Parts: sequence; C-alpha cells; structure tokens
Amino acid sequence: MLLAEMTWPDFDDRAHQGRAILPIGAVEPHGPHLPLGADTMISDYFARRLAADIDALIVPSIGYGVATPSQRLGGTFPGVIAVSGSTFTLLVTEIASALAEHGVRQLVIVNSAIDNLSFLCETARIVTAAHPGTQVMIVQWWDVVGEGFRNALATETGVARGDDHHAGMVESSLVMHVAPDTTRPELIDTDSTGLGARRFSYDVFPLPADAATPSGIVYTAHTASAEIGVRVADQVALEMAAAVRLEFGIDTAGA
Repeated sequence: MLLAEMTWPDFDDRAHQGRAILPIGAVEPHGPHLPLGADTMISDYFARRLAADIDALIVPSIGYGVATPSQRLGGTFPGVIAVSGSTFTLLVTEIASALAEHGVRQLVIVNSAIDNLSFLCETARIVTAAHPGTQVMIVQWWDVVGEGFRNALATETGVARGDDHHAGMVESSLVMHVAPDTTRPELIDTDSTGLGARRFSYDVFPLPADAATPSGIVYTAHTASAEIGVRVADQVALEMAAAVRLEFGIDTAGA
C-alpha cells in the first residue's frame, strides 16, 4: 500500500491498477499545543484510512506547502517553512504527471493546508489536460466532515463555529487523536484572551497588532479532546471514502 516500501515490480503492478493517494500538508505553527507538522500528520492519517477503503497505493507525502497568511495562523510565529506557489505547483504537477505516466488514472490528493488549494487545482487542470482519461480529486477534511456534524459538535461543546478555526477545538481534537504523542494538551487554554482579537474577512499585510492572538490558536481550543478527535476522524473517513467512491465510480465489490 505504501509506494516507498514497494519494489519496482510491485509498484508496476499496483500502478496499473490505476488508483493512488497523495497526502499533502505544511510546516507551520499550530498554537503552543500542536506540532508544526500537524497538517501533514492529518493528511497521512486520512490517506491510510482511505487507502484501506478503496484499495489504493499511498504516495510519499509532501510535507511542505504554500505559506498561510498570518491572519489565518493567528499572527506571526516561528516555524513557517514554506515554498512559493510556483515551486509547489511544479512539484505536485511533476509527481502527479509521473504517476499518470506509470499508469495511475485516479489520483486522490488529501490536503490539510487550506492555502495549498488553488495551486492544487492548477495541478489538476494541467495533469488531466496532459493525460486524457486521468481523474484528480482534491479532498480536505473540513470540507467533507459535514455541516450537520459540525453544528451538532458546536452545540455540544459550547464552542461556536466562528471561534473554531486554525488550531482550534476541532483541529486540536483531531491531532490529539491521530498523533497524541506530539501534542501538549496542558497548553490548550493559553489563548483564552484570543477570543477578543479583531476579526475581518480580508487579508492585510502585515497583520494589524489587534488582530493577532497571543499564541496562534484561532480562536479557542477549549474543550478539545482525543475523544472528540475519534468522532471527527471517523466522520471524516466515512464521508471522504463516500465522496471518492462516488466521483471515481467505485462500488464495494470493486474496491
């Protein structure tokens, strides 16, 4: 299932079955309680669950993404290691093109860093135009988790969805489940004053001081837990697999 652990004959056989998953993340701060590589860890986790469901090989993950604006990170903190949009697009395009040349006709990109998205869409356009018959699907966990599920979770925890973004309650819970040894739950409430940060629906460079949070939690991770993370993970895995099966025409018998 893991491309990096296959011999070339094994890879040749699997590639010509036509289905692969490419996990993509980023290296950037996620508050004081989550690791810099949280996005990549999340993508790797869901890639494994999806591969088991749809019988696909997993390509080595790309752990570097496009820099996220400071507003979405809650401010400017050490730990951003990013590449330019042009470099990122070229890298992913060349990887996806190589897979298509080896016989992969259905590629799922599991992405967990929002600012990668437009560049991934450009990759998909380039690859599908150059390789007729190839399908590229880009899936992000927060898009498939479901509105009803998120609304119910917000009601249950008392954490409004408007307060629950980058390194917030849901993402923190998810990482606490998928990579528990990398988290610092005792630091979750350090950003309680961050709820008062000024909010706006546009980007300003540099970020105004009154819009920054104390430690990069946007805007609260209060009530986060591994138990909630299990529920989020199961919901996302279920909905992600259903979406991929729908778009790629995979039935249970054909997985």
